[in-house]
Amino acid sequence: MDLLLTLPQPGLFKTTVIPWLVNHNLITSEAILSNLHSIFYVAIFYHAWFLFGKWILFPPLARWKLDYDQKHGVKKDEKVTPGRKAQHSKKRYTSLVNQSSVHLISLLQSIVVLYYSLKFLLNPKASAEPYQTSHSRVFTENRDTQVICIFAIGYFVWDIYISAMYSTFPFVVHGIISTVVYCIGLKPYIQYYAPVFMMFELSNPSLNFRWFGIKYLPQKSRFCSLLLLVNNLTLMVIFFAARIAWGWFQIGKLCYDFYQVRNEPGFLVFDTLVILVGNFVLDVLNAIWFSTMIKVAAKIFKRGETVDKVTKNEN
Repeated sequence: MDLLLTLPQPGLFKTTVIPWLVNHNLITSEAILSNLHSIFYVAIFYHAWFLFGKWILFPPLARWKLDYDQKHGVKKDEKVTPGRKAQHSKKRYTSLVNQSSVHLISLLQSIVVLYYSLKFLLNPKASAEPYQTSHSRVFTENRDTQVICIFAIGYFVWDIYISAMYSTFPFVVHGIISTVVYCIGLKPYIQYYAPVFMMFELSNPSLNFRWFGIKYLPQKSRFCSLLLLVNNLTLMVIFFAARIAWGWFQIGKLCYDFYQVRNEPGFLVFDTLVILVGNFVLDVLNAIWFSTMIKVAAKIFKRGETVDKVTKNEN
């Protein structure tokens, strides 16, 4: 991953892309302009892995899964013509391959940003100077936090494209908003909080393992059901700790820092509002999603339903 950050800037960026962005006043931050090629390389890196999943890794797995479903308990509809059956099977296969590849990149991205974020936060310098004051947390930048912003922006730029191709409009909007927020961080502005809020990604591995488990593991297997149950419980604990407890505490801390520096020359009113509104909406959504998890868990224990039955109903 570090290699992506050392690759040279393409000549096209120097002669055409950056001058055009500057001349049209689209990007004025020197930090963003000087790292634009690294963001591009990160986006290409994720797309290369997506193509690997789409064309090499998941096609045989998807075919095996569909064959397995057909042989084990999937009812045949005698009214469906062979042509329509083949068309439906092809559609399921294509969707499974594409979505599996998307979830692979989501898992990979969470591992990458968590590595860089934890590397920074667990380093003694993250709790020492220059991060002891509101001013330093809002305005200070260094290469470690800059790298986290680069990988986040590169991923969300890729996510905008992939959501437009394979998902729905709200996911495109989510990618755009996330890109804007981390571009604000790279400016730099509250760059210290980039690894702080990346702790939300701690729940992402369990979330993706859950998806892969539902899609690929035999749902009638007691062992697989137990595995899914353990993963679901782990997901709930991590989700609450990272996105609810940690998330609400850190947004409160960020509000305090903004209030402390509100009269300083570098304070950006519009960028501050974007960050606060975006974080508040996300925190509310996290609370709603967590309450949904609790309801599903309560349903399982109250009615004695098996994990595989519940997960099937959810999908």
